[in-house]
Amino acid sequence: MMKRFSLFLIILCFGMAKAQQNDFFVFKESEVYSLFNFMETASKKQGTSSNYRQYIESKLSGDQEFQKLANDFKSIDFNEGIVRQDYPKGRNYRKSYLTLLVAQSLKSKDLKDFNERITGILPVNEQVKMLDILKNAQPYFRKYVWNDGELKIKNQISDLKKYREMSSQLFIKFNKFYKSSWDQQIPFYVTLYPIPGKSGSTVSTPHANALCIGTLTDAKDTEGTLSVTMHEMCHILYHEQSRNVQFEQEKYFNENPSKYSKLAYSYFNEAMATALGNGYAWKMLKKGVLDQGEWYNNTTIDLFAKAIYPMTEKYLESNRSIDKEFINHAVKVFGETFPDAIYEYDQNFNTINIFTDDIDGNYIFDNFFDYFNANNVGVSSPMKNISQSPKLLEDSSSFIIILDKQQKEYLEELKTVFPEIKNIKYDQSVQNISFLDSKGRMIVLLFISKKEDLKAAMEKLSKHKKIDKNKLIQY
Repeated sequence: MMKRFSLFLIILCFGMAKAQQNDFFVFKESEVYSLFNFMETASKKQGTSSNYRQYIESKLSGDQEFQKLANDFKSIDFNEGIVRQDYPKGRNYRKSYLTLLVAQSLKSKDLKDFNERITGILPVNEQVKMLDILKNAQPYFRKYVWNDGELKIKNQISDLKKYREMSSQLFIKFNKFYKSSWDQQIPFYVTLYPIPGKSGSTVSTPHANALCIGTLTDAKDTEGTLSVTMHEMCHILYHEQSRNVQFEQEKYFNENPSKYSKLAYSYFNEAMATALGNGYAWKMLKKGVLDQGEWYNNTTIDLFAKAIYPMTEKYLESNRSIDKEFINHAVKVFGETFPDAIYEYDQNFNTINIFTDDIDGNYIFDNFFDYFNANNVGVSSPMKNISQSPKLLEDSSSFIIILDKQQKEYLEELKTVFPEIKNIKYDQSVQNISFLDSKGRMIVLLFISKKEDLKAAMEKLSKHKKIDKNKLIQY
């Protein structure tokens, strides 16, 4: 009798473990989230698919009512949020309103349910405005996207569910590697949203325990979709390392004497997610065959991920976690792969703070992202007493300082912070001054007479690509 009872317990425990494993990755579709993303894309919010945007414009660019909905949606700022000051500065531990909204949207059965779930996240007037926009946009979304795409997405989800066990195994391995705090009691909601078409760019993003995966409705690439899912999961595992682990890893980067350590740190999150999701997970899904093509559509991230992949695979196969040796290796291969990186605008702008006196943040984002990619962009205004700004004095990021008012006065004030420019005289014809300061930070001063000049100023930086290492102050 005792043996039978023991056997029953073993079977019961195995069944519970299997059930937990099956519940850990919840593959689903969500009309509410897909509608929300549709409006994000139509309003040209950052982190949306250019391919999807072109499709929407091809259908609705001439519809004035819809264009007003898109413009109104764009005016709502979802970037603000909750910032934890007790975490390392280099990790920027925060939860944006966007993350909180997305996490609730994909669990909502309809817009009414969504409205009830998000009360308290946004100011009520913004919540009402957003819900009205979504209600009015829903007929457009259903006509041009959802009615045709829903069944196709459901079929793709059915294919993904076959990989639940492998997904759980990869989670366990990656969680150990990151030394993350994530627990299998908290499931991941893998939510596919439709992008009409068979080819083109897709965008996927992580939000809390939501992995939002853009997928082409007429394509069939289950393994590719799952590797992207693992990539986004890795961002969450990195983000959810304990505070002690984050401080420990930041310390390793800061203590590394290489001039490339700061840049390697700024790219580490994205490169690791790429090496793990698009490299290792892909290889497991393809039965040992590593992808020989592009892993990520950003050259720096793609090449950095491939450079650290051999060490990454070695650690995974040895069941080791990220440590000082691994981080020192990552810094080393970054410098070997990108020897001129410290002089290049694009790579230094991956983590950047932008100061302005009177230009709207969304306007700056639009013009900046037209020419540069970035992982972390902050905008601060106004610029009164900028020479005393703790951010400017203490932050390790790069800086763009837009002098759109009182140019001569601000230039003189900035000379007290940056002795590198103390001998430069104000000249109305000067458009920008670029240099590396004593801390190795890229500093760019942009002189513009009106906000419309910002696009040309960003374009000029993009064309120049980098500052001359033999002439470190250029204007």
